[in-house]
Amino acid sequence: MSKTFCPIPWLHQAVRTNGDCRICCQANVTPNQGILRKENGEPYNVSKDNIFDIQNADLLKRVRLNMINGEWNPECGRCKSEEETGMMARRPSEVEQWKDSFTFNDAVNATRPDGSIDLKPIYLDLRFGNFCNLKCRMCGPTESHSWYEEHTEYHSEQGFYDTQGFVKLVRNDKGRWISNEYNWHGDEYFWNNLEENMPNLRRVYMAGGEPLLIERHYEFLQKCIDLGHSKNIVLEYNTNLSVLPDRVLSMWPYFKMVRIGASIDGMDDILEYQRYPFKWNTALKNLKILDDVAVKNDNIFPSMKYTVSAYNVFHLPKFMWWKLFDSGFKKINDVDHKPVIGYHMVYEPYRVCTQMFPVSLKNKLKLHYSEWEEKFNNSNLPDNIKETAIDILQSVITFTFLEDRSNELPEFVKFTKYLDQKRTQDIMTVVPELRSLFE
Repeated sequence: MSKTFCPIPWLHQAVRTNGDCRICCQANVTPNQGILRKENGEPYNVSKDNIFDIQNADLLKRVRLNMINGEWNPECGRCKSEEETGMMARRPSEVEQWKDSFTFNDAVNATRPDGSIDLKPIYLDLRFGNFCNLKCRMCGPTESHSWYEEHTEYHSEQGFYDTQGFVKLVRNDKGRWISNEYNWHGDEYFWNNLEENMPNLRRVYMAGGEPLLIERHYEFLQKCIDLGHSKNIVLEYNTNLSVLPDRVLSMWPYFKMVRIGASIDGMDDILEYQRYPFKWNTALKNLKILDDVAVKNDNIFPSMKYTVSAYNVFHLPKFMWWKLFDSGFKKINDVDHKPVIGYHMVYEPYRVCTQMFPVSLKNKLKLHYSEWEEKFNNSNLPDNIKETAIDILQSVITFTFLEDRSNELPEFVKFTKYLDQKRTQDIMTVVPELRSLFE
């Protein structure tokens, strides 16, 4: 089998918060952001383009042929880098998940000489706009409308850039910042197109914005249930878990499987600092509810997903220790392949990426992690759990030393001071390990 093969270009369709389509969310860190474009350069957008036609965009055809020939695509650079450095990459995970239903040989047989296929998308990645109640420090207005005021003030411009060009938001009668570009899911063309493809669906991933706040997300779930397709569909979420409505808890049992990735990046003031204005007691309350619901429903599998940034990287081992020894969770992260936590590194913006640290701080982090590795080794945890925890720490260190982005340090300091002043927070109190950068 080709060492670059991934089922995604054959089975998948990924929709950004503005409705534009891309090859995969991992490609967001590449120059083209993985955007699928027409011959005139315009992005395919699900508000007006048929999802079946998008399956044979030129970029997808090229990527399929390269994968069959064992060549890496520029859009797959993140997976290539993560695999080469021993990190948890998406490509091998997707190969494993689809191994019983779509193999490399299946891909070869389904692909015409020009790279086109005649397959219906069975796996959707849907980002229902940028409606979100948080202003996470590694995020921005393309993913959260709540970011708009601080973003425009910081950059001294009345808007921001996304794949559709320069965007301005306006306040609606409820005071929320909106734009038609991020309300693509209000277009009936998409829903008619989606309903036509619903019998083919086997897996749907939803992120945001915050999916549990999006009304049309609930309409989608109800439609799947009413038409009898839910029993064939695996739902996956990336949610900040600031809300956990009874409504969604009553719908999940009707689906084949539900995997919830809760973006919980630390305890107490660390979480509240990175994911402002989230409160730790709210996170803990909803985690406990989610754990109880999962215990009662054998189709629900929750996990915590830790986004590793410059702000919380020193806190990571303490958080893993809490999860393993003190959280009391019965089902959260209890599966074999994620027995501690799920995690991913912040690549962009570079100003909050750990690669931005000066060498002295990287070495300080390495020493800090070495001490925690010894603590995990000396614990009474099962060997596989110890190994997983230590592997996570070592992969974070590998990533941190992989690139020198210290030219971003002045921007990190400036940006952090700006947000601290706006939000009445203090980096030196919350993350004292970074004090030397601000004194």
